[in-house]
Amino acid sequence: MTPNNGNSVSLIRKAIILLTVLIVLVVFLIIFQFTDIAFRVWDRLQHTSPGFLVFYLIIISLIAAAGAGLIWKIWTVGRNRKNGKTPAAERKRVSLEELQARAAAARAQGLDTSAIDAEIEAIAAEPQELELAFFGKISTGKSSLIQTLLPHATIDTSIIGGSTATIERYHYENPRGLSLTLLDMPGTHQAGADGTLDQEVMNAARRVHIVAYVIDQDLTESDMISILRLHAFDKPMLVILNKTNLYSASELEELQTRIRARLPEGVAFITSASAHRQSVRRLNPDGSTAWQEREAPGEVSALLQQLAQMTAERGTLTARNRQALLALADEALSERLAHYRRERGEAMVKSYARKAMLGGVAAVGPGTDVLIQGYLGMDMLKHLTKLYDVPTRDIDLQTLVEAASSKVKTHLTVILALAGNVCKAFPGVGTVIGGASHAVAYGLIFESLGRATLQALEHSSQGALNTQNIMQNFEEQLHHDLETRAQSLVRLALGSREKNRQS
Repeated sequence: MTPNNGNSVSLIRKAIILLTVLIVLVVFLIIFQFTDIAFRVWDRLQHTSPGFLVFYLIIISLIAAAGAGLIWKIWTVGRNRKNGKTPAAERKRVSLEELQARAAAARAQGLDTSAIDAEIEAIAAEPQELELAFFGKISTGKSSLIQTLLPHATIDTSIIGGSTATIERYHYENPRGLSLTLLDMPGTHQAGADGTLDQEVMNAARRVHIVAYVIDQDLTESDMISILRLHAFDKPMLVILNKTNLYSASELEELQTRIRARLPEGVAFITSASAHRQSVRRLNPDGSTAWQEREAPGEVSALLQQLAQMTAERGTLTARNRQALLALADEALSERLAHYRRERGEAMVKSYARKAMLGGVAAVGPGTDVLIQGYLGMDMLKHLTKLYDVPTRDIDLQTLVEAASSKVKTHLTVILALAGNVCKAFPGVGTVIGGASHAVAYGLIFESLGRATLQALEHSSQGALNTQNIMQNFEEQLHHDLETRAQSLVRLALGSREKNRQS
Protein backbone atom coordinates (compact mmCIF):
# COMPACT_ATOMS: atom_id res chain seq x y z
CA MET A 1 0.00 0.00 0.00
CA THR A 2 1.37 3.45 -0.93
CA PRO A 3 1.55 6.30 1.63
CA ASN A 4 -1.17 8.19 -0.28
CA ASN A 5 -3.56 5.23 -0.07
CA GLY A 6 -2.84 4.89 3.66
CA ASN A 7 -3.62 8.55 4.23
CA SER A 8 -6.89 8.24 2.28
CA VAL A 9 -8.03 5.25 4.34
CA SER A 10 -7.12 7.06 7.55
CA LEU A 11 -9.13 10.13 6.54
CA ILE A 12 -12.17 7.98 5.65
CA ARG A 13 -11.99 6.22 9.02
CA LYS A 14 -11.78 9.53 10.86
CA ALA A 15 -14.74 10.88 8.89
CA ILE A 16 -16.84 7.79 9.69
CA ILE A 17 -15.91 8.03 13.40
CA LEU A 18 -16.82 11.72 13.44
CA LEU A 19 -20.15 11.03 11.68
CA THR A 20 -20.94 8.25 14.16
CA VAL A 21 -20.24 10.56 17.12
CA LEU A 22 -22.52 13.22 15.62
CA ILE A 23 -25.34 10.71 15.08
CA VAL A 24 -25.05 9.46 18.67
CA LEU A 25 -25.14 13.05 19.97
CA VAL A 26 -28.23 13.85 17.88
CA VAL A 27 -29.98 10.72 19.16
CA PHE A 28 -29.15 11.68 22.75
CA LEU A 29 -30.44 15.19 22.10
CA ILE A 30 -33.74 13.86 20.76
CA ILE A 31 -34.11 11.49 23.73
CA PHE A 32 -33.40 14.28 26.22
CA GLN A 33 -35.87 16.60 24.49
CA PHE A 34 -38.66 14.01 24.53
CA THR A 35 -37.86 13.06 28.12
CA ASP A 36 -38.00 16.70 29.19
CA ILE A 37 -41.33 17.21 27.43
CA ALA A 38 -42.75 13.99 28.88
CA PHE A 39 -41.78 14.96 32.44
CA ARG A 40 -43.23 18.44 32.05
CA VAL A 41 -46.51 17.06 30.67
CA TRP A 42 -46.68 14.48 33.46
CA ASP A 43 -46.01 17.15 36.09
CA ARG A 44 -48.83 19.30 34.75
CA LEU A 45 -51.23 16.34 34.54
CA GLN A 46 -50.64 15.67 38.24
CA HIS A 47 -52.35 18.97 39.03
CA THR A 48 -55.35 18.47 36.73
CA SER A 49 -58.72 16.95 37.53
CA PRO A 50 -59.23 13.18 37.05
CA GLY A 51 -61.88 13.85 34.40
CA PHE A 52 -59.51 15.88 32.24
CA LEU A 53 -56.80 13.24 32.68
CA VAL A 54 -59.16 10.49 31.42
CA PHE A 55 -60.23 12.67 28.48
CA TYR A 56 -56.59 13.43 27.64
CA LEU A 57 -55.61 9.74 27.70
CA ILE A 58 -58.60 8.80 25.50
CA ILE A 59 -57.61 11.40 22.88
CA ILE A 60 -53.99 10.21 22.91
CA SER A 61 -55.12 6.57 22.55
CA LEU A 62 -57.45 7.38 19.64
CA ILE A 63 -54.72 9.29 17.79
CA ALA A 64 -52.24 6.45 18.37
CA ALA A 65 -54.77 3.84 17.18
CA ALA A 66 -55.61 5.89 14.07
CA GLY A 67 -51.91 6.28 13.28
CA ALA A 68 -51.26 2.55 13.74
CA GLY A 69 -54.24 1.72 11.53
CA LEU A 70 -53.06 4.10 8.82
CA ILE A 71 -49.55 2.61 8.91
CA TRP A 72 -51.01 -0.91 8.61
CA LYS A 73 -53.22 0.17 5.71
CA ILE A 74 -50.27 1.69 3.86
CA TRP A 75 -48.15 -1.38 4.56
CA THR A 76 -50.75 -3.89 3.33
CA VAL A 77 -52.36 -2.03 0.42
CA GLY A 78 -51.76 -3.74 -2.91
CA ARG A 79 -50.15 -6.81 -1.33
CA ASN A 80 -51.36 -10.22 -2.46
CA ARG A 81 -53.05 -12.32 0.18
CA LYS A 82 -51.57 -15.61 1.21
CA ASN A 83 -51.92 -18.22 -1.51
CA GLY A 84 -53.71 -15.68 -3.68
CA LYS A 85 -57.08 -16.66 -2.24
CA THR A 86 -59.88 -14.14 -2.34
CA PRO A 87 -62.18 -14.38 0.69
CA ALA A 88 -65.71 -15.38 -0.21
CA ALA A 89 -67.04 -12.26 1.49
CA GLU A 90 -65.20 -10.06 -1.02
CA ARG A 91 -66.63 -11.82 -4.05
CA LYS A 92 -69.69 -10.40 -5.72
CA ARG A 93 -72.73 -12.20 -4.32
CA VAL A 94 -75.72 -12.50 -6.62
CA SER A 95 -79.22 -13.38 -5.53
CA LEU A 96 -81.64 -15.40 -7.64
CA GLU A 97 -84.02 -12.43 -7.86
CA GLU A 98 -81.25 -10.10 -9.09
CA LEU A 99 -80.20 -12.62 -11.73
CA GLN A 100 -83.78 -13.06 -12.91
CA ALA A 101 -84.20 -9.28 -13.17
CA ARG A 102 -80.96 -8.94 -15.16
CA ALA A 103 -82.03 -11.73 -17.50
CA ALA A 104 -85.41 -10.06 -18.04
CA ALA A 105 -83.74 -6.72 -18.84
CA ALA A 106 -81.35 -8.42 -21.29
CA ARG A 107 -84.27 -10.22 -22.91
CA ALA A 108 -86.08 -6.90 -23.32
CA GLN A 109 -83.05 -5.60 -25.25
CA GLY A 110 -83.34 -8.50 -27.69
CA LEU A 111 -80.77 -10.93 -26.26
CA ASP A 112 -81.55 -14.64 -26.44
CA THR A 113 -81.45 -15.70 -22.78
CA SER A 114 -82.90 -19.21 -23.16
CA ALA A 115 -79.70 -20.91 -21.93
CA ILE A 116 -79.46 -18.56 -18.93
CA ASP A 117 -83.16 -19.05 -18.18
CA ALA A 118 -82.63 -22.82 -18.13
CA GLU A 119 -79.76 -22.43 -15.65
CA ILE A 120 -81.88 -20.16 -13.45
CA GLU A 121 -84.70 -22.70 -13.44
CA ALA A 122 -82.27 -25.49 -12.49
CA ILE A 123 -80.86 -23.40 -9.63
CA ALA A 124 -84.33 -22.51 -8.37
CA ALA A 125 -85.50 -26.14 -8.56
CA GLU A 126 -83.20 -27.62 -5.88
CA PRO A 127 -82.29 -29.85 -4.21
CA GLN A 128 -79.56 -31.59 -6.18
CA GLU A 129 -77.28 -34.48 -5.37
CA LEU A 130 -73.88 -33.63 -3.94
CA GLU A 131 -71.10 -33.75 -6.52
CA LEU A 132 -67.41 -34.57 -6.07
CA ALA A 133 -64.95 -33.84 -8.88
CA PHE A 134 -61.59 -35.60 -9.18
CA PHE A 135 -58.84 -33.43 -10.70
CA GLY A 136 -55.17 -34.12 -11.27
CA LYS A 137 -52.55 -34.83 -13.89
CA ILE A 138 -52.92 -37.73 -16.26
CA SER A 139 -51.92 -41.14 -14.94
CA THR A 140 -52.28 -40.22 -11.27
CA GLY A 141 -55.04 -42.81 -10.91
CA LYS A 142 -58.23 -40.74 -10.85
CA SER A 143 -60.20 -43.25 -12.93
CA SER A 144 -58.69 -46.17 -11.01
CA LEU A 145 -59.71 -44.52 -7.75
CA ILE A 146 -63.31 -44.26 -8.95
CA GLN A 147 -63.08 -47.86 -10.14
CA THR A 148 -62.06 -48.83 -6.60
CA LEU A 149 -65.10 -47.04 -5.19
CA LEU A 150 -67.36 -48.49 -7.89
CA PRO A 151 -65.91 -51.89 -8.82
CA HIS A 152 -68.86 -52.78 -11.05
CA ALA A 153 -68.82 -49.54 -13.05
CA THR A 154 -67.48 -49.57 -16.60
CA ILE A 155 -64.54 -47.18 -16.45
CA ASP A 156 -61.83 -47.04 -19.09
CA THR A 157 -58.46 -47.05 -17.33
CA SER A 158 -55.05 -47.23 -18.91
CA ILE A 159 -51.54 -47.79 -17.59
CA ILE A 160 -50.21 -45.12 -19.96
CA GLY A 161 -52.62 -42.48 -18.68
CA GLY A 162 -54.95 -40.09 -20.44
CA SER A 163 -57.96 -42.40 -20.54
CA THR A 164 -60.43 -39.63 -19.69
CA ALA A 165 -60.91 -37.18 -22.55
CA THR A 166 -64.26 -35.81 -21.36
CA ILE A 167 -65.97 -35.28 -18.02
CA GLU A 168 -67.45 -38.62 -16.93
CA ARG A 169 -70.14 -38.89 -14.22
CA TYR A 170 -70.79 -41.82 -11.88
CA HIS A 171 -73.18 -42.33 -8.98
CA TYR A 172 -71.80 -43.65 -5.68
CA GLU A 173 -73.84 -44.81 -2.71
CA ASN A 174 -72.90 -46.97 0.26
CA PRO A 175 -74.90 -48.60 3.09
CA ARG A 176 -73.82 -45.88 5.52
CA GLY A 177 -75.89 -43.29 3.67
CA LEU A 178 -73.10 -41.60 1.71
CA SER A 179 -74.50 -40.63 -1.71
CA LEU A 180 -72.45 -38.70 -4.25
CA THR A 181 -72.09 -38.05 -7.95
CA LEU A 182 -68.44 -38.59 -8.88
CA LEU A 183 -66.97 -36.58 -11.76
CA ASP A 184 -63.86 -37.93 -13.47
CA MET A 185 -62.21 -34.83 -14.96
CA PRO A 186 -59.70 -34.87 -17.85
CA GLY A 187 -56.07 -34.93 -16.77
CA THR A 188 -54.59 -31.46 -16.55
CA HIS A 189 -52.02 -32.23 -19.27
CA GLN A 190 -54.98 -32.96 -21.51
CA ALA A 191 -57.03 -29.95 -20.41
CA GLY A 192 -54.18 -27.47 -20.78
CA ALA A 193 -50.94 -27.63 -22.69
CA ASP A 194 -49.01 -26.29 -19.71
CA GLY A 195 -50.45 -28.84 -17.32
CA THR A 196 -52.93 -26.42 -15.76
CA LEU A 197 -56.71 -26.32 -15.93
CA ASP A 198 -58.54 -24.81 -18.90
CA GLN A 199 -61.62 -22.61 -18.56
CA GLU A 200 -64.16 -25.36 -19.26
CA VAL A 201 -62.69 -27.58 -16.56
CA MET A 202 -62.51 -24.63 -14.15
CA ASN A 203 -66.19 -23.86 -14.72
CA ALA A 204 -67.00 -27.50 -14.00
CA ALA A 205 -65.05 -27.18 -10.75
CA ARG A 206 -67.17 -24.21 -9.72
CA ARG A 207 -70.36 -26.22 -10.22
CA VAL A 208 -69.52 -29.11 -7.89
CA HIS A 209 -69.82 -29.25 -4.10
CA ILE A 210 -66.45 -30.83 -3.26
CA VAL A 211 -63.13 -30.74 -5.12
CA ALA A 212 -60.48 -33.47 -4.92
CA TYR A 213 -57.01 -33.18 -6.46
CA VAL A 214 -55.20 -36.48 -7.00
CA ILE A 215 -51.40 -36.80 -7.06
CA ASP A 216 -49.09 -39.81 -7.01
CA GLN A 217 -45.82 -38.10 -6.09
CA ASP A 218 -44.51 -34.89 -4.54
CA LEU A 219 -46.22 -31.64 -5.53
CA THR A 220 -44.89 -29.98 -8.68
CA GLU A 221 -45.20 -26.33 -9.65
CA SER A 222 -48.11 -27.04 -12.02
CA ASP A 223 -49.82 -29.04 -9.24
CA MET A 224 -49.58 -26.05 -6.90
CA ILE A 225 -50.94 -23.69 -9.56
CA SER A 226 -53.95 -25.94 -10.13
CA ILE A 227 -54.52 -26.50 -6.40
CA LEU A 228 -54.42 -22.77 -5.65
CA ARG A 229 -56.84 -22.00 -8.48
CA LEU A 230 -59.26 -24.66 -7.27
CA HIS A 231 -58.87 -23.56 -3.66
CA ALA A 232 -59.76 -19.98 -4.62
CA PHE A 233 -63.32 -21.14 -5.36
CA ASP A 234 -63.89 -21.45 -1.60
CA LYS A 235 -65.14 -25.03 -1.75
CA PRO A 236 -64.34 -27.98 0.52
CA MET A 237 -61.18 -29.44 -0.98
CA LEU A 238 -58.96 -32.41 -0.37
CA VAL A 239 -55.67 -33.50 -1.88
CA ILE A 240 -55.28 -37.26 -2.31
CA LEU A 241 -51.88 -38.90 -2.47
CA ASN A 242 -52.72 -41.99 -4.51
CA LYS A 243 -50.70 -45.13 -5.29
CA THR A 244 -49.23 -45.30 -1.80
CA ASN A 245 -48.47 -48.96 -2.48
CA LEU A 246 -45.49 -47.79 -4.54
CA TYR A 247 -43.73 -46.27 -1.50
CA SER A 248 -42.07 -47.72 1.55
CA ALA A 249 -43.27 -46.66 4.99
CA SER A 250 -40.36 -44.24 5.52
CA GLU A 251 -40.70 -42.75 2.02
CA LEU A 252 -44.43 -42.30 2.50
CA GLU A 253 -44.02 -40.55 5.84
CA GLU A 254 -41.43 -38.15 4.45
CA LEU A 255 -43.56 -37.45 1.38
CA GLN A 256 -46.67 -36.72 3.45
CA THR A 257 -44.73 -34.26 5.62
CA ARG A 258 -43.49 -32.32 2.57
CA ILE A 259 -46.91 -32.21 0.93
CA ARG A 260 -48.76 -31.06 4.08
CA ALA A 261 -46.27 -28.24 4.55
CA ARG A 262 -47.06 -26.81 1.10
CA LEU A 263 -50.84 -27.09 1.04
CA PRO A 264 -53.01 -24.00 1.63
CA GLU A 265 -54.78 -23.68 4.94
CA GLY A 266 -58.10 -25.50 5.04
CA VAL A 267 -57.23 -28.14 2.42
CA ALA A 268 -57.62 -31.69 3.73
CA PHE A 269 -54.93 -34.25 2.89
CA ILE A 270 -55.35 -38.02 2.80
CA THR A 271 -53.65 -41.03 1.24
CA SER A 272 -55.15 -43.82 -0.82
CA ALA A 273 -54.23 -46.76 -2.98
CA SER A 274 -56.54 -47.46 -5.89
CA ALA A 275 -57.09 -51.05 -6.98
CA HIS A 276 -54.24 -52.16 -9.20
CA ARG A 277 -52.75 -55.18 -10.85
CA GLN A 278 -49.66 -56.69 -9.30
CA SER A 279 -47.34 -59.53 -10.26
CA VAL A 280 -47.02 -62.39 -7.77
CA ARG A 281 -44.81 -65.44 -7.86
CA ARG A 282 -46.87 -68.66 -7.74
CA LEU A 283 -45.48 -72.02 -6.66
CA ASN A 284 -46.74 -74.88 -8.85
CA PRO A 285 -47.41 -78.43 -7.48
CA ASP A 286 -44.38 -79.75 -9.38
CA GLY A 287 -42.12 -77.33 -7.52
CA SER A 288 -41.70 -74.87 -10.38
CA THR A 289 -42.55 -71.19 -10.03
CA ALA A 290 -44.35 -68.80 -12.33
CA TRP A 291 -45.22 -65.12 -12.28
CA GLN A 292 -48.90 -64.29 -12.38
CA GLU A 293 -50.80 -61.00 -12.41
CA ARG A 294 -53.74 -60.50 -10.08
CA GLU A 295 -55.97 -57.63 -8.98
CA ALA A 296 -54.85 -56.11 -5.69
CA PRO A 297 -57.60 -54.50 -3.60
CA GLY A 298 -57.43 -50.77 -3.04
CA GLU A 299 -57.35 -48.82 0.21
CA VAL A 300 -59.87 -45.97 0.24
CA SER A 301 -61.11 -46.01 3.84
CA ALA A 302 -59.48 -42.64 4.62
CA LEU A 303 -61.16 -41.14 1.55
CA LEU A 304 -64.60 -42.43 2.54
CA GLN A 305 -64.15 -41.18 6.10
CA GLN A 306 -63.14 -37.72 4.88
CA LEU A 307 -66.09 -37.55 2.47
CA ALA A 308 -68.49 -38.56 5.24
CA GLN A 309 -67.21 -35.67 7.35
CA MET A 310 -67.50 -33.19 4.49
CA THR A 311 -71.01 -34.22 3.46
CA ALA A 312 -72.32 -34.16 7.04
CA GLU A 313 -73.06 -30.44 6.60
CA ARG A 314 -75.18 -30.84 3.50
CA GLY A 315 -77.03 -27.57 4.03
CA THR A 316 -73.82 -25.54 4.04
CA LEU A 317 -72.50 -27.35 0.96
CA THR A 318 -75.75 -26.76 -0.91
CA ALA A 319 -75.85 -23.06 -0.02
CA ARG A 320 -72.24 -22.51 -1.10
CA ASN A 321 -72.82 -24.42 -4.32
CA ARG A 322 -75.99 -22.45 -5.04
CA GLN A 323 -74.05 -19.20 -4.74
CA ALA A 324 -71.34 -20.56 -7.05
CA LEU A 325 -73.95 -21.51 -9.66
CA LEU A 326 -75.57 -18.08 -9.41
CA ALA A 327 -72.17 -16.42 -9.91
CA LEU A 328 -71.47 -18.61 -12.95
CA ALA A 329 -74.85 -17.81 -14.50
CA ASP A 330 -74.35 -14.12 -13.78
CA GLU A 331 -70.93 -14.16 -15.47
CA ALA A 332 -72.33 -16.04 -18.47
CA LEU A 333 -75.13 -13.48 -18.78
CA SER A 334 -72.63 -10.61 -18.55
CA GLU A 335 -70.43 -12.15 -21.25
CA ARG A 336 -73.35 -12.75 -23.61
CA LEU A 337 -74.78 -9.30 -22.99
CA ALA A 338 -71.38 -7.69 -23.61
CA HIS A 339 -70.98 -9.65 -26.87
CA TYR A 340 -74.51 -8.74 -27.95
CA ARG A 341 -74.02 -5.05 -27.17
CA ARG A 342 -70.66 -5.02 -28.95
CA GLU A 343 -72.17 -6.49 -32.11
CA ARG A 344 -75.20 -4.20 -31.99
CA GLY A 345 -73.03 -1.18 -31.22
CA GLU A 346 -70.65 -1.85 -34.12
CA ALA A 347 -73.59 -2.30 -36.48
CA MET A 348 -75.09 0.94 -35.18
CA VAL A 349 -71.82 2.81 -35.70
CA LYS A 350 -71.55 1.52 -39.29
CA SER A 351 -75.14 2.60 -39.94
CA TYR A 352 -74.50 6.13 -38.68
CA ALA A 353 -71.22 6.31 -40.57
CA ARG A 354 -73.12 5.52 -43.77
CA LYS A 355 -75.75 8.15 -42.91
CA ALA A 356 -72.95 10.65 -42.26
CA MET A 357 -71.51 9.88 -45.68
CA LEU A 358 -74.86 10.62 -47.29
CA GLY A 359 -74.97 13.88 -45.32
CA GLY A 360 -71.43 14.64 -46.42
CA VAL A 361 -72.47 14.45 -50.07
CA ALA A 362 -74.75 17.44 -49.56
CA ALA A 363 -72.11 19.47 -47.70
CA VAL A 364 -70.96 22.52 -49.62
CA GLY A 365 -67.52 22.67 -47.98
CA PRO A 366 -65.37 20.70 -45.60
CA GLY A 367 -67.13 21.83 -42.41
CA THR A 368 -68.04 20.00 -39.27
CA ASP A 369 -71.58 21.34 -38.89
CA VAL A 370 -73.12 17.87 -39.15
CA LEU A 371 -71.00 16.69 -36.22
CA ILE A 372 -71.42 19.86 -34.14
CA GLN A 373 -75.06 20.87 -34.69
CA GLY A 374 -76.59 18.11 -36.75
CA TYR A 375 -78.99 15.49 -35.63
CA LEU A 376 -76.80 12.51 -36.50
CA GLY A 377 -74.03 13.03 -33.96
CA MET A 378 -76.34 13.47 -30.98
CA ASP A 379 -78.65 10.71 -32.14
CA MET A 380 -75.83 8.18 -32.48
CA LEU A 381 -74.51 8.92 -28.99
CA LYS A 382 -78.00 8.71 -27.47
CA HIS A 383 -78.63 5.32 -29.05
CA LEU A 384 -75.24 3.97 -27.95
CA THR A 385 -75.75 5.04 -24.33
CA LYS A 386 -79.27 3.57 -24.39
CA LEU A 387 -77.86 0.27 -25.69
CA TYR A 388 -75.57 0.06 -22.65
CA ASP A 389 -78.25 1.21 -20.18
CA VAL A 390 -76.21 4.28 -19.34
CA PRO A 391 -78.34 7.32 -18.43
CA THR A 392 -77.59 10.30 -20.64
CA ARG A 393 -77.08 12.38 -17.49
CA ASP A 394 -73.91 10.35 -16.83
CA ILE A 395 -72.28 12.02 -19.80
CA ASP A 396 -72.79 15.49 -21.27
CA LEU A 397 -73.52 14.65 -24.91
CA GLN A 398 -73.46 18.27 -26.06
CA THR A 399 -70.06 18.84 -24.48
CA LEU A 400 -68.82 15.60 -26.01
CA VAL A 401 -69.96 16.60 -29.50
CA GLU A 402 -68.35 20.02 -29.15
CA ALA A 403 -65.08 18.49 -27.94
CA ALA A 404 -65.15 16.02 -30.83
CA SER A 405 -65.74 18.79 -33.38
CA SER A 406 -62.82 20.74 -31.97
CA LYS A 407 -60.64 17.66 -32.25
CA VAL A 408 -61.77 17.07 -35.85
CA LYS A 409 -60.69 20.55 -36.96
CA THR A 410 -57.04 19.68 -36.33
CA HIS A 411 -57.28 16.48 -38.37
CA LEU A 412 -59.78 17.37 -41.09
CA THR A 413 -57.23 18.37 -43.73
CA VAL A 414 -55.35 15.09 -43.40
CA ILE A 415 -58.57 13.07 -43.37
CA LEU A 416 -59.88 14.81 -46.50
CA ALA A 417 -56.59 14.27 -48.32
CA LEU A 418 -56.57 10.59 -47.41
CA ALA A 419 -60.23 10.23 -48.39
CA GLY A 420 -59.51 11.84 -51.75
CA ASN A 421 -56.66 9.45 -52.47
CA VAL A 422 -58.80 6.46 -51.51
CA CYS A 423 -61.65 7.59 -53.74
CA LYS A 424 -59.27 7.79 -56.72
CA ALA A 425 -58.74 4.04 -56.39
CA PHE A 426 -62.43 3.48 -57.22
CA PRO A 427 -63.11 4.51 -60.85
CA GLY A 428 -66.20 6.65 -61.24
CA VAL A 429 -66.86 6.87 -57.53
CA GLY A 430 -67.17 10.63 -57.66
CA THR A 431 -70.08 10.46 -60.11
CA VAL A 432 -71.72 7.69 -58.12
CA ILE A 433 -71.93 9.30 -54.72
CA GLY A 434 -70.94 12.87 -55.48
CA GLY A 435 -68.61 14.83 -53.07
CA ALA A 436 -66.85 11.55 -52.42
CA SER A 437 -63.94 12.82 -50.34
CA HIS A 438 -66.25 14.82 -48.07
CA ALA A 439 -68.54 11.83 -47.67
CA VAL A 440 -65.71 9.45 -46.76
CA ALA A 441 -64.27 12.01 -44.33
CA TYR A 442 -67.62 12.32 -42.54
CA GLY A 443 -67.90 8.54 -42.44
CA LEU A 444 -64.45 8.20 -40.86
CA ILE A 445 -65.24 10.88 -38.28
CA PHE A 446 -68.52 9.26 -37.22
CA GLU A 447 -67.00 5.79 -37.20
CA SER A 448 -64.11 7.00 -35.04
CA LEU A 449 -66.40 8.78 -32.59
CA GLY A 450 -68.74 5.78 -32.42
CA ARG A 451 -65.91 3.34 -31.78
CA ALA A 452 -64.40 5.62 -29.14
CA THR A 453 -67.74 5.86 -27.35
CA LEU A 454 -68.27 2.09 -27.56
CA GLN A 455 -64.84 1.49 -26.05
CA ALA A 456 -65.64 3.79 -23.12
CA LEU A 457 -69.11 2.29 -22.62
CA GLU A 458 -67.66 -1.24 -22.46
CA HIS A 459 -65.45 -0.12 -19.57
CA SER A 460 -68.00 2.19 -17.94
CA SER A 461 -68.04 0.06 -14.77
CA GLN A 462 -64.34 0.91 -14.34
CA GLY A 463 -65.01 4.64 -14.38
CA ALA A 464 -63.90 5.10 -17.99
CA LEU A 465 -67.10 6.84 -19.11
CA ASN A 466 -66.17 10.49 -19.26
CA THR A 467 -65.49 13.01 -21.99
CA GLN A 468 -61.74 12.92 -21.43
CA ASN A 469 -61.47 9.16 -21.97
CA ILE A 470 -63.78 9.22 -24.97
CA MET A 471 -61.72 12.01 -26.53
CA GLN A 472 -58.53 10.06 -25.91
CA ASN A 473 -60.08 7.04 -27.63
CA PHE A 474 -61.33 9.32 -30.41
CA GLU A 475 -57.81 10.65 -30.98
CA GLU A 476 -56.48 7.10 -31.27
CA GLN A 477 -59.24 6.11 -33.68
CA LEU A 478 -58.50 9.09 -35.92
CA HIS A 479 -55.02 7.64 -36.45
CA HIS A 480 -55.93 3.96 -36.57
CA ASP A 481 -55.82 2.27 -39.99
CA LEU A 482 -57.63 5.13 -41.73
CA GLU A 483 -56.87 4.01 -45.28
CA THR A 484 -58.32 0.52 -44.85
CA ARG A 485 -61.36 1.90 -43.05
CA ALA A 486 -61.89 4.52 -45.77
CA GLN A 487 -61.81 1.82 -48.45
CA SER A 488 -64.35 -0.19 -46.46
CA LEU A 489 -66.65 2.83 -46.21
CA VAL A 490 -66.46 3.46 -49.96
CA ARG A 491 -67.35 -0.18 -50.63
CA LEU A 492 -70.22 0.14 -48.14
CA ALA A 493 -71.55 3.19 -49.97
CA LEU A 494 -71.20 1.53 -53.37
CA GLY A 495 -72.90 -1.61 -52.08
CA SER A 496 -75.82 0.40 -50.73
CA ARG A 497 -76.09 2.22 -54.05
CA GLU A 498 -76.17 -1.06 -55.95
CA LYS A 499 -78.87 -2.48 -53.67
CA ASN A 500 -81.00 0.62 -54.17
CA ARG A 501 -80.70 0.27 -57.94
CA GLN A 502 -81.70 -3.40 -57.85
CA SER A 503 -84.68 -2.66 -55.64
